Amino acid sequence: MLGAAVLLVPAIAHAAPDDARQYDGPAQVQGAPEPPPEAAPEPTEQPAPPASQVQPAVAPKSSVSSPPKPTKTFNPRIPKIETSSGAVVQPWVRNTLYTEWYRENYNTEGSDDNFVSMVNRLNLGQDTRMKRATLGTQFRIDSQNIWFTEDRGCSEAMGTCVPVENDIRLERATVRLDTKHVSAYGGDFNVNMGRGLGLSVRKIDEIGVDATIKGGRVDVRTKPVRATAVAGFANRQNSDFATRQLIPDPGYPAKSYTFSQDANEAGCDVDGSLDPNTGNPLWTVCSDFVAGGRVEVPLPGRVDVGANYVYLDFGDEVTAGVIDEYLHQFGGDVGRARIGGVWDTFIGASGLMRNPNLVGTEFESQTYNGYSIYGSNTFYAGTTTILVEGKHYRDYLMAVGQNALLQYTENPTLEREDQQVPGNLNATGGRMRVDHTWRERGLTVFGNTLAYAYAQNERQDQFALQDSEGLLATHNFGGIIYRKPKSDFVAQVSAGYRHERWLREPTPGEGALRRRFPHAEFYVTVPVARTGSLVHALSFRGEGRWENLATVGQREDFFRGLFTFGYSMSPWFSVTYLQGFDTELPTPPGEPSLTEEECSGGTGSTCRPHLWPGMQAQINFWGSSFIRIFAGRQVGGRVCVNGSCRTLPDFEGVRSELVFSF
Repeated sequence: MLGAAVLLVPAIAHAAPDDARQYDGPAQVQGAPEPPPEAAPEPTEQPAPPASQVQPAVAPKSSVSSPPKPTKTFNPRIPKIETSSGAVVQPWVRNTLYTEWYRENYNTEGSDDNFVSMVNRLNLGQDTRMKRATLGTQFRIDSQNIWFTEDRGCSEAMGTCVPVENDIRLERATVRLDTKHVSAYGGDFNVNMGRGLGLSVRKIDEIGVDATIKGGRVDVRTKPVRATAVAGFANRQNSDFATRQLIPDPGYPAKSYTFSQDANEAGCDVDGSLDPNTGNPLWTVCSDFVAGGRVEVPLPGRVDVGANYVYLDFGDEVTAGVIDEYLHQFGGDVGRARIGGVWDTFIGASGLMRNPNLVGTEFESQTYNGYSIYGSNTFYAGTTTILVEGKHYRDYLMAVGQNALLQYTENPTLEREDQQVPGNLNATGGRMRVDHTWRERGLTVFGNTLAYAYAQNERQDQFALQDSEGLLATHNFGGIIYRKPKSDFVAQVSAGYRHERWLREPTPGEGALRRRFPHAEFYVTVPVARTGSLVHALSFRGEGRWENLATVGQREDFFRGLFTFGYSMSPWFSVTYLQGFDTELPTPPGEPSLTEEECSGGTGSTCRPHLWPGMQAQINFWGSSFIRIFAGRQVGGRVCVNGSCRTLPDFEGVRSELVFSF
């Protein structure tokens, strides 16, 4: 499906105090992380990409008529254990159970419909605080059980069944030792270098990416220098949240590595693994190999300088049995905060060499170089903030391919976080955003303008007129946010217009339009009453756009929108009705239609509903323990978060999430 998708959004997010834990690895900052907090919340697995076409300048607060007094809640916790040596051990447990009925996803495959799944994540760990160090361990066991409610209508012998199967595995295992100046990790960890341009492996819930590197990491923190070194194999969550299909780790099973053309000699015994499709359930090998490091040095004048290097060896090969895919990446950046008290600046650049050993050989077409340059400037004048960003990328791809589920960088897009990014491997342009706030009145206005040239595919020129490679995207939007003083009443209204076009008409006489749409959004949360410590509130949200999309030989006009109405009794309960609309395709027989298009039906039909209703309810028990249930439909499509994109399937059925944390 082309175009940005409107996805149904859980309207009420649960609070997560400090007794819930997850392993997110080292803090995602430049250089060494801070010591881990005593606990950290685990984000929900269910997709919650914002459907709004505006990223608010200020996040909405909870809906209350006046600032409430802190509510005391019961937070059960396993008692600490004090040892004779003076160390204090804090065990913890967090269990998340998903039960789901996948009734229909409106694709042409029938073997992935009408099944019930039960997926469990058991997190176990402990933090041992000693006099000079802290030792932490964590393990996560994932399991899933699948029951099909009817005959799948496929032949497993012919390989036509999608891989929706039972599974159990040790998905995460980590040991971490922290001292004053050094942190060391063994097992799974996340990493982010150079604001995402150097290396970024992390969890992105909105598109279902939960990835780590399984290996070793060392961080050194001293006053004159901060340094990080990492090495290991890419490890992603094998149970896909959107489909419950089992997905292998990136690059699995590796045929060879640059450092050893025989994978078995490199310690990668593919034939000996317990599952040839998803690897050994006890450890991660035979996937992409990642190694690198970063050094940061603070200079006089509050200037920070950083440099990083990454070696990435892909398990997948472009031409099986011929070459091994790998790359080297070098990068550096410099930043300075509060110049003259009014200016923050940052500029970073990176370059990569892909398969440099093939230069001058018959496989030279499989090698190329790429680079990236990104700059950011923020200016402050009282309550006015001006953000100016620019980017220039040429073939800057840190993945085996541009459609790979795991991308190893997050190239700054200049877009709003929720905006579909049509091309960010080859792109050049900039944006400016201005925010001004009248604090006494609780009023903020903002405006944003964006323009950049881009190419949709790797090894294309964003400025090329020949072969119709280059395109131009512009997006202008603005809005108003009002917060009633001494209250959490919030109202926001915004609107804008996006236009994407070819620099040269791909087909003479058909025009240069690629995609365009006007859009508008509103959000209101209204406090209505308070009963003791309970706060009652209503929330309303609406957003929509009329999109004109040009594809080969045709143009489509359709509407996409989402409207929600919710009630919450904070901090314990919320319920929300969601109504989505999508008229891009004709409806199946028997479905209400908002257009005059007729569904052709038959094999390969891509008809889908126009109406996407749903209900969601959540009950919070204590701390970060809760149950959340959704029933209805969720429209899928292309979803991007900071440039990381994925096409999500439609969903019709029931989902529930039960979390207990101690």
